[in-house]
Amino acid sequence: MGVSAWSLALVLGSGACWGNELYREQAETYPTTSLALLVKRVSPAVVRIRGWGVPSEPRIFDPEAGFPDPPTPREWQGAGVIVDAMAGLIVTANHLIANATTVEALVQDGRVLDAVVLVRSDRDDVALLRIDAVNLHALDLEKPGALDVGEPVLAIDDPHDWGQSVTFGIVSALHRACPGIANRNLIQSDVLVGQGSSGGALVIYMASSSA
Repeated sequence: MGVSAWSLALVLGSGACWGNELYREQAETYPTTSLALLVKRVSPAVVRIRGWGVPSEPRIFDPEAGFPDPPTPREWQGAGVIVDAMAGLIVTANHLIANATTVEALVQDGRVLDAVVLVRSDRDDVALLRIDAVNLHALDLEKPGALDVGEPVLAIDDPHDWGQSVTFGIVSALHRACPGIANRNLIQSDVLVGQGSSGGALVIYMASSSA
């Protein structure tokens, strides 16, 4: 692939906090006016994540009846990124699956697969899932390098049931904080992301021909 990743980096989107993983494309030179080839290479590794469960928030009491309402099941939707095709490992946002008892991953070829939660981090809002499947497409996680404000980035996610969505922007700031996330070393970008985009990929566009 020639795509390396900023391992478990979280991103602040426009106006809200979204957990997107950050990836860097180094293998080829892409014209800034056409990023279609880059999207075609990266997008198969982005999957839709759906979780079902009962929220952990306190039950809502009915003041007239005098007893608590029963727990109501809820569905969470977002995205994730396959980081190991052989092992079926997916990185996603922790808040999507933290209270879920059932988790599914929808890969780009249409397969709907049961996902097992392996590791969760409330501090970083990151989770690692595993699916059992073949013919997966993955992006490689590597150690982060230097990142500068102003670098162009793509966001690839899967909001709601609309299908994959791609937006373009720049890195707006580094070392940011976000309410509800203890990690204070977040990356802010002006990429437009919608509700249900948490866990998707933020890919650095590099106009470089070096491998």
